[in-house]
Amino acid sequence: MNLDSLLSPLLRRPRMIVGLFVLFAGFILGIEHFIPPVQKTTLYFTVKPLEATHPSLDTIESASKVSEMIAGWVKDPGFREKIAAQAEVQIPNFKRKITARKQNRLNVFVTLKLNQPNWKHSDKIIQALLHQIENNFSTWAQQNGFPSDITEARISQEIKTFPLSWLIISMVLIAGIGSVGSVYLYETLSGTIAFPDQLEALFPEAPQLSIAEPVGKHDSKLLEQFILTFPSPRLIGTFQDAKKKFALAPIDAVDEEVDTPVLLIKLGETKLRDLKNLGAIFGDEIGLIVFER
Repeated sequence: MNLDSLLSPLLRRPRMIVGLFVLFAGFILGIEHFIPPVQKTTLYFTVKPLEATHPSLDTIESASKVSEMIAGWVKDPGFREKIAAQAEVQIPNFKRKITARKQNRLNVFVTLKLNQPNWKHSDKIIQALLHQIENNFSTWAQQNGFPSDITEARISQEIKTFPLSWLIISMVLIAGIGSVGSVYLYETLSGTIAFPDQLEALFPEAPQLSIAEPVGKHDSKLLEQFILTFPSPRLIGTFQDAKKKFALAPIDAVDEEVDTPVLLIKLGETKLRDLKNLGAIFGDEIGLIVFER
């Protein structure tokens, strides 16, 4: 199948593509309004070894283990429960809203993401989080021989919304793919002839004239020249507009011994089932005039 044949459904239905694109784009824009903004709070601090002015590789590696330990506290359900209890709040699915990670051995990032209804609890949760980290670290330091400390946490906060660039890219991709795919799906499910290759498979021996212009805007002389190549041609329409533009012959009035049926076909409208039935009646001794739009 060549590119022209593959794109023929799109060339036939530009209005449908535009309408579907607008519909899908509007749907994506509508969904964006249901994506709530999120308040993202990041706490950043560093674990620092205290035993030497110039820390060795061993002391840095030990401090790295400490930072990894602190990041792991956030995964502890009991640790999260203490934060919620001290802040006197109930946060649904709290374990998905608070995360921690180690970076560059000694740095720890703790991230808190809250939906808008919980923004009012933000300060209390942050203070409870800092208190629990300091309390756990103090307890650990008393029971461990490795002297270390953590710096005062630096706190940054921002409101995260769905990025405009992502929204535009998503809208264009989804609306574009959705509208194009819907055209192909429509023609497939409607049972119509969508591609010229389907006609070649049905009538491999039949002469075929392809017309790129819509019905009524086609080259009448070219059409007449093609029709006159057949002995006693009889035009048979397979789509609605054919009755308005051409003098058609009833199927039962065609004499198969004398006449040559010439089928008027319009891609995207002529039913595959109807062509199979006409092929069963007339066989291969037919001509095809195919309007691609």
